[in-house]
Amino acid sequence: VAMDQTVFIRKVGNSLNHFAWFLGAGASQSAGLPTAVDVIWELKTRYYCIEENQKVAMQDVQNPAVREKINAFAEAHGLPKAGSSDEYSRYFELSFGDDKEAQSKYLREALSDDKVSLAMGHRVLAALMASGITRVAFSTNFDNVLEKAEATVAGKTLQAYHLEGSRAAVAALNAEEYPLYVKLHGDFRYDALKNLSDDLKSQDEELGKCLVAASNRFGFIVAGYSGRDESVMKLFRAACELPNA
Repeated sequence: VAMDQTVFIRKVGNSLNHFAWFLGAGASQSAGLPTAVDVIWELKTRYYCIEENQKVAMQDVQNPAVREKINAFAEAHGLPKAGSSDEYSRYFELSFGDDKEAQSKYLREALSDDKVSLAMGHRVLAALMASGITRVAFSTNFDNVLEKAEATVAGKTLQAYHLEGSRAAVAALNAEEYPLYVKLHGDFRYDALKNLSDDLKSQDEELGKCLVAASNRFGFIVAGYSGRDESVMKLFRAACELPNA
């Protein structure tokens, strides 16, 4: 359930420095980038067209009858039902197999910087981070929306910790090297990405430790995140079990 804006402001307005942010794909949707659901439908439609030798334009997928036809095809072929937790990973596997370069290329094109149109929320969060009011943010996203907002608003470079520098994230948190921005699933500009089911079965240990450790110091404001990724939800459950969470 989303929190009413007035209630949200009342709860956190005077204590923003006590909160970290957790951003999901919905936080980048307002910047014009696709969500996980958008990506699923594109890959699902692409797979359907190849297997059935059909041609379906993405705008046609907005038609409920077209969606029903594609979903019926998927279920008839033993593929995940619409909305199931493994749908995202399964269609990536069907589209790219274990070819990480092809997967990365697809994401680079889908999430390219020239498609980003910053919304007010991105600019405000960047300003909060640049001013030191917001110290920590985590994200499941691969894109550069927050980095672009930081450069646009504050003229600063926001360096993200990701899978290829994961050990440094905990050290940075312990040393209070703020602002701290952690991309739990990687960055499409680098080699290491977590996007397929085998990758997502266990969250990167060091980045996971960083999130749980941060929960001892900060409350979390969650924006645009569906809870679809079990590896991330395990981290939040672990954080809730801590005595000082």
